[in-house]
Amino acid sequence: MRSISVFEGGTMSSTVLASLRATFALGVALTMTALAIHSAHAAEQDDIEAVKALVHETAERWNSQDYRTVLELWDPDEEVPFYLAEEQDDWFIGWEPLRAYLAPPFPSPAVEGLREEMRDISVKLIADDLAIAAWNMHFEMKIRGRPPIGEEVRVSAVMRKKPEGWRYIHWAESPMTALVYIEKLFQRDVDHEKFTPLIERSRKVKESWRAEYAEQAASD
Repeated sequence: MRSISVFEGGTMSSTVLASLRATFALGVALTMTALAIHSAHAAEQDDIEAVKALVHETAERWNSQDYRTVLELWDPDEEVPFYLAEEQDDWFIGWEPLRAYLAPPFPSPAVEGLREEMRDISVKLIADDLAIAAWNMHFEMKIRGRPPIGEEVRVSAVMRKKPEGWRYIHWAESPMTALVYIEKLFQRDVDHEKFTPLIERSRKVKESWRAEYAEQAASD
């Protein structure tokens, strides 16, 4: 078998050399694949964070009290945007009703102020340029002549990636039913720090009652 010279006078067969070259090439290929996967994952995480930033920016624009700027976060190239506001009877489908709702010619004189806060945002990338997001929104509003009110609303949206960033094409607010919401209000009124020890006390008292009853039953 033909051999070639290597360092310090040693020799290495061409078969071994070919095997080493193949191993090196495989290592390079695996490294490049790992780098590509890492790069793709990093890009995906960047998109997810950008979508979350869009959701938070939406709240900031509502909180600025200049609600018209929210419309700037929508994709102007979308033919038929969808929007469902929790307080409305039906969907806003198309640009005309969406503009009338988000950017009316004059602000509502009845609304003295509002505040939004987004949290628990989950994002799913469904295409290179499309994402679905779902989150919880805390909403507060002051109507003229009434005390401020607040509520928790579930929201979902579809966004499209544009050169200027992610933009909405679909938005839906999903409030809880009245029964579920009232139950949660009752749950919030519980002072857990004071009430939890009483639950444990109740358990021990009931065990004592059962023991006394069992003892009386045995003596009878």
